[in-house]
Amino acid sequence: MKRALLVDDHRLFRECLAVMLEEHTDLENTVQAGSLAEARGIWGNLPSEVDLAIVEFDLPNGEGISLIENLREVEPEIPVLALIASRDLGRHARALRAGADEVLSTASSGEKIVGVVQRLVGR
Repeated sequence: MKRALLVDDHRLFRECLAVMLEEHTDLENTVQAGSLAEARGIWGNLPSEVDLAIVEFDLPNGEGISLIENLREVEPEIPVLALIASRDLGRHARALRAGADEVLSTASSGEKIVGVVQRLVGR
């Protein structure tokens, strides 16, 4: 069973994306967090059980960049998709430098996000 950690503070977006991923990818379970603190708490219990992390750049209590950096330190092989609301190229570059494999706008279509996830998890 492939699992994803999905970190985004917009609950409706997060829940809809989780359903789409479970229907259209090899991911069978999506663990969700709405804040940086919640994600860190979840991650502490799951690191070797997660096959993909999807992390929003702007979270209520910090930047997702710090979580991406932490993920890379602990599990460097896990693919990471960063989601950024801004079209600021500097933020995209920061996410890539932090270790994100891909960076997409939160305004991207569900089809585009699913396609990137399929490529990252091997389906």
